Amino acid sequence: MQRSLWRQVALVAAIIGAGISTYLLVEYLNQSGGICLTGSGCDEVRLSQFAYPLGIPMPLYGLVFYLAAAWVAWRTVSPAPFFGVAPRAVLLLLGVAGLTASAVLTGLEAFVIHAFCTWCLAQAGASLALFAATVAIWTAGTDEPAPRSETSRRAQRRAAREIDDERSSLRRSGLAAAGTMAVLVIGLLAGAALGQAQSEPVTSPGASLAPATAPSQGTGPVTVVEFSDFQCPACAAVSPELNQLVDEGSITLVYRYFPLPQHQNALLAARAAEAAQQQDKFWPFHDQLFSTQQAWESLSSSDASAYFANIASTLGLDVEKWKADLDTSAVRDAVQADADAASSLKLPGTPSLFINGSLYNGSLSLDAIRAAVSAAG
Repeated sequence: MQRSLWRQVALVAAIIGAGISTYLLVEYLNQSGGICLTGSGCDEVRLSQFAYPLGIPMPLYGLVFYLAAAWVAWRTVSPAPFFGVAPRAVLLLLGVAGLTASAVLTGLEAFVIHAFCTWCLAQAGASLALFAATVAIWTAGTDEPAPRSETSRRAQRRAAREIDDERSSLRRSGLAAAGTMAVLVIGLLAGAALGQAQSEPVTSPGASLAPATAPSQGTGPVTVVEFSDFQCPACAAVSPELNQLVDEGSITLVYRYFPLPQHQNALLAARAAEAAQQQDKFWPFHDQLFSTQQAWESLSSSDASAYFANIASTLGLDVEKWKADLDTSAVRDAVQADADAASSLKLPGTPSLFINGSLYNGSLSLDAIRAAVSAAG
C-alpha cells in the first residue's frame, strides 16, 4: 500500500513538472514574458546564457525528462524489467538526475544570474518530490514476479488483479493531475496574453515619464522610456535592440534608473552612470556597463568602484571629477527620484518599457519592439 502511494506521488510530480515545462517552453518559443511572481526573474533567467544549451530551449529538456519519468513511474507497477533493468531502478536514477539538475540550475540562478524564475523553482519542487518518491519506492523492497507453476494459478490471478487495481488508481491520479495542469497552463497563458493586450497609458503621479533631466538619445517620433537596472541580464540583452531603433531613427530613447535591491552593484552602477552624465558621457558609459556586466556584477563594492573608475578613464572622463560627483547629493537624488517613480508606478521589474506613454508587456525581441513602436507611431 505504501509503495502504491509513492508511485502516485512520483507520477503526479512528473506530470506537474511536465506541465510547468510546457508553459515555460511556450514562453521561450514566443520570446515573451508571462506571469512571474519573482519580479523580472523569469525574464532574466530566460535571457541568460544558460537558457539555450546546445541551442535548445531549456524547458524542452525538462519536458522530455518529466514525460520519461511519468512513463517509468507507470511501468513500476509491473515488476517485468525493460532493457534488462528493473523499472524502479530506472526511476531512482531519473529521480537522482532530476534533483541534481534542479540543484545546479537553482544554484546558477542564485549565484550567477542573481535572479529566480518562479516556475523554475516550482520545477525544482516537483523534482524534489519525484526524488523522495523514487527513494521510497526503492527502499520499499523488490517486486517479485508472480509464481508461474501450475499450482500457483490462484496467486497469479491475485497478483494480476492487484496490478490492474493499482494501474486504475494510478490512471485516476494521473488524469486528475494532467487535467489540473492543463487548466493551469491554459489559464497562465491566457492571463499573460490578456495582460499584454490590455496595456493602457500610464503616467507617473505628479511627474513626467520623461523628465527633461533624464538621459535621452535619438530624435525619433516615438518616445520609449526605459526603466532599467545595469546589473539586470534582460536589460543588457535589450539594450542593443533599443540602440538599433535609435540608429534607425524610429525612437527617442529616455533612460530611467531602477536598480533592484537583489543586485548588489546595481545602485552603484546607476550612480556611476549618472556621474558620467554630468560630463555628457552617459550613453558611452551606459553601453560599457552593459557590455561588461558579467565582469563586474559579482565584484565587491570597492572592486566595482575601481572597475567603474577604469571605464570612466577609458572613455576619457575627468576621473577625479567623476569620483567627486559619484558621492554628491545631486547624483544620489537623481537615481533615487527615478527609483521612486518606478515604485509609484508599481513596475513589476526590469526592463520596463513605456512606448508613447503605454506600458509595453510584449516580447523583448527586436522585431516585437519594432512592431509595437510602429503601431504607436
